[in-house]
Amino acid sequence: MSEPFQLFQRTGSSKWWVRFSIRGQGQIRKSLDTTDEAEANQRARKVYYEALYRTENGLNATAKTFGDMAEEFIAKIEREVERGERKKEQGEKFPGIIRRYMVGYFGDRAMDSITDRDIDAYTEWRKDYWTKGPGRDIAFITYERAGRQIRRPITKRDPPTLSRQRNEAVLLRMLLRFAAKQGYIKQAAIPEVEVVKAPDVPRPSFSADEFGRLVETSMARMSDPKLNEHVRRDRAILHAYMMIAAFTGCRPTELKGLNWGDVLGYREGRNKPLRDRDIRLRVRGKGKARTFVPQEAALPWFDTLWMLWVRAMKRDPLDAEPVFATTAGNRLDSVKKSLGELLKACDLLTDHRGVRRTSYSFRHFYISQQLIAGVDIFILARNTGTSSDMIHRFYADVKLELMKDHLRPEWKLMVSV
Repeated sequence: MSEPFQLFQRTGSSKWWVRFSIRGQGQIRKSLDTTDEAEANQRARKVYYEALYRTENGLNATAKTFGDMAEEFIAKIEREVERGERKKEQGEKFPGIIRRYMVGYFGDRAMDSITDRDIDAYTEWRKDYWTKGPGRDIAFITYERAGRQIRRPITKRDPPTLSRQRNEAVLLRMLLRFAAKQGYIKQAAIPEVEVVKAPDVPRPSFSADEFGRLVETSMARMSDPKLNEHVRRDRAILHAYMMIAAFTGCRPTELKGLNWGDVLGYREGRNKPLRDRDIRLRVRGKGKARTFVPQEAALPWFDTLWMLWVRAMKRDPLDAEPVFATTAGNRLDSVKKSLGELLKACDLLTDHRGVRRTSYSFRHFYISQQLIAGVDIFILARNTGTSSDMIHRFYADVKLELMKDHLRPEWKLMVSV
C-alpha cells in the first residue's frame, strides 16, 4: 500500500529524509536522522500523522521552537520600527530582552509544549538571573543603541524591579499572542503570564513652603559676589530650569528637547509686559507631542535664557537651537549634579519618606499646586500630557487636602462634651 509521504536521501548523505504535502501547508521536508530505511519508514509515518493531527487542530503542520518563533517576532518588531509604527527605543531594547532571558530559558522548546507551569518557572528564574542564575558569571553586557554596539560592565546584580518585571511580562504576552496568530499554538492554549502590579507610590514633590525655601536659596547662591562668571551662569540656568519646570509641569525629557521655535509666540511678544504675552509651549516626550499653556511665572525665565544665549553666542538663537544650552550653543544634557547640590544646601534632597527628589519633582509640584488651586483634573491631565486616572492614583494626598473643609463639618451633638 502506497504511503502518503516519500522517503529520499540527499546527494552526498546516507541519512533519510521525508517529504509530503498537506492542504494549506505546502510541502514539508524533515530529516529523519537515520540511515536505516525500515526505521526511516516508521519515523516518517509518525512525522506525517503528527503533522496531519496538528493541521486538523488549527496549528502549523510542524512544531515551531520558541527560539525560531522569537526571531520571527523580533523581525516583526524591527519592521514596525522602520515603518514608524513602533517606538525606536522598543526596537533597541526588546530584542536584547527576548534573546537574553526568554530564548535563554525556553530555547529549543516546542512552542505548543509550554504551559502555565513553565511560565511560572521562567518568572522565578528571571528574578534570580543576575544573583543565582547565568547572569552571576557575566562580567560585561553588550547592547546596541543608535546603531552602535555598546559594552558596559555589570555593576549591580539585583533582582528586577517591579516595574521591569511588569514591562517584561507584557512583552512576553505580546510574543505568545504573536505565536498564536501564526498558528504555532492554539489561541485557547496561550499560557497565562501574570503581570505584577506595582504599588501606587506618591511622587516626591515640594510643599509650597519647601519650594519657597528652594527658590530663596537658589537666588542667594546665584547672587554670591564671590562667584566667577562660569559658575554664576550655571546657577542662573539651573534657577531658570526649575522655575520653568515648576510653572509648566514639563517632563525633564521635554525640557531637554525644547527649542526656541517651540516657545510659540515668544519672539513676537518678547518686549511686551508679561501680562500681555500669549505663550504656548510645544513639547515632545514619551513618544508623544503636545502644545499647552504655561503659567505666567515661567515666562521671565525664558528672557534670562535668551539673554545668556546672546551673551555667549553674540547673536539671537535660531528656532532650531535649544532653550537650555551650554556656552558653545549645544543642548544641555542634564542638571542632575547641580540640582543635587542645591537640594542638599536646602536640606531638601529627600522628602519626608526618605525618597530622593529629582528634576521630575517640579512636575509633581506643578500638578499638586494646580489641584490645590481647583483646576479641573481633566483639563490638567490634558495640559500635562498624562491621564486623569494617573492623577487620581498618584495625587491622592493632594485630593485629601482639597477635601479638608468637607472633613471638618460642624457637629451638632445632643450631649455635652
